[in-house]
Amino acid sequence: MTITTQKPLVRIEGLHKYYGQHHVLRGIDLTVNQGEVSVVIGPSGSGKSTMLRCVNLLETISAGRISVGDQLIGYREVNGRLHDLKVKEIAAQRREIGMVFQRFNLFPTRPRCTT
Repeated sequence: MTITTQKPLVRIEGLHKYYGQHHVLRGIDLTVNQGEVSVVIGPSGSGKSTMLRCVNLLETISAGRISVGDQLIGYREVNGRLHDLKVKEIAAQRREIGMVFQRFNLFPTRPRCTT
């Protein structure tokens, strides 16, 4: 048995996500410590990308908590209650979290001559 004293780099607790009546993430718990390599696998449509989009605040969560380092993502806790962050605060959090999309269509795949 290994006992770790590291603080988690990413912690997801009780994550739920609904799209209307469709419950796509059901109580996800995940802890990734600094230096660990983790893999999220599953069939197409099982919620892998949705979970990662929640971590990067590209999706709002329906319930649960996500922390990166010591920072609660998307919310501020005051007297035990969660309050939404302002748009500017969310943008600042996004700048600190990297993500590479599955379909990397942000840049053209072929070089173009500009001369």
